[in-house]
Amino acid sequence: MEENETSHAARTEETRNVVILLEETNSYIASAKERMNDVIETFINQAQNSIKINDFSQIFKTVNVWVKLRPRKLSQYAEIISERSTTEKLFVRYTDQNFISNIKEVLHEHRLKVISTDHNIIECKMPKPNDQDIDIAVQKIKVLGNTARNSLAQVKADSIQRLQAALKNEYIEARDVKQAIDSIELIEQKFIAVLTFTRIEHEKNLAGKFFKYENDEAKDLHRAMLKRIKKDNHVTI
Repeated sequence: MEENETSHAARTEETRNVVILLEETNSYIASAKERMNDVIETFINQAQNSIKINDFSQIFKTVNVWVKLRPRKLSQYAEIISERSTTEKLFVRYTDQNFISNIKEVLHEHRLKVISTDHNIIECKMPKPNDQDIDIAVQKIKVLGNTARNSLAQVKADSIQRLQAALKNEYIEARDVKQAIDSIELIEQKFIAVLTFTRIEHEKNLAGKFFKYENDEAKDLHRAMLKRIKKDNHVTI
């Protein structure tokens, strides 16, 4: 496996959108660019807020306990305190002493080591992620990336359809339609490159030293983008 690169001046723990949009006089092209940029923003937001290596947010929701001969979800009596939890520690709030043993059993199953229990709060030490944890998170990023790529293609298709409708209704000349379609197709390719770069950045941040490129093409694109961003701090489209 390849070591994680550290020579990225613009990298932080939260990957940013590196795109700066150039002004367009053609409203069809401008609209396509803005919508494609929104796809990148949505991908970044979803990747940062919904994909984590150690995601324990649902661990109590799949466990049943018995209360007066009736099954109840353990999540009714225990919850992760997300605002207090960090990459090193996890905090659990419980509301019933009778279920502490059940809660600790679930924590143990998820490799969470109990450090202390005090005032209805259980403090745990986060486990080190294993290869499976990392692979699952990276695969989720890839799924989000594929969805975003399909969204870029849909924006292009919608934009071309709008141009063709405008041509049919004689709002725009055929020559201008062709130029606009050529521009939109080129813009889509640039956004695909940005998306690939951004996806890889998320994968690297998740996998750390265990990261590896999926193929040489992805490696070459990512490294070329790194050099460009290190020089200009952004990509203009």
